[in-house]
Amino acid sequence: MNKKALGADKILCYFASEKKTLALITVSGLMYNFGLAAGPWFEGKLVLYLSDVFGGSKIFSDMSYLVIAYVITMAIIQIARYVKRFYVRRFANNVNSRMKKILYSNLVIKDKIKLSCAGEGDIITKAVSDVDDCAEGMRKFTTEIFDTGITHFAYICMLMVYDLRLALMCFVFPTVSYFWLKK
Repeated sequence: MNKKALGADKILCYFASEKKTLALITVSGLMYNFGLAAGPWFEGKLVLYLSDVFGGSKIFSDMSYLVIAYVITMAIIQIARYVKRFYVRRFANNVNSRMKKILYSNLVIKDKIKLSCAGEGDIITKAVSDVDDCAEGMRKFTTEIFDTGITHFAYICMLMVYDLRLALMCFVFPTVSYFWLKK
């Protein structure tokens, strides 16, 4: 196998070869990470209802629909979390497997004299370790896009919907500290 023909020298080729898996990761990741903002929203609504129940303006059964909606929403979010994690692992395993196949097929066609002079065991150990590290890095990158980027974006949107002025004031402090620590 020729690595140039397979595009094996480009990381993006490995992402492109996993389009279906990445599509499932994207859908489930968006559902899960945007859904994380639903938890605090529901909890706030539940506290308000409970406050109204204790205040006497509502009865406890009024809250039951909100509780059922909360439980169903959280179940959907956790199912999306499971799907995202499962397919992120599958993505990393597929990339790892594909890289190792290319590695092994390239090692088989190498000149045996050059390999034995360089220490074939050392070369194979180093190459397999590099493949494992690369696949793990791709997995972590894919995970962090959602777990950091999308989740923070969802929380920022939620804060801005609640109270725009307060949210904008809260954004000042991390921004100032970032630039202050960067010096």
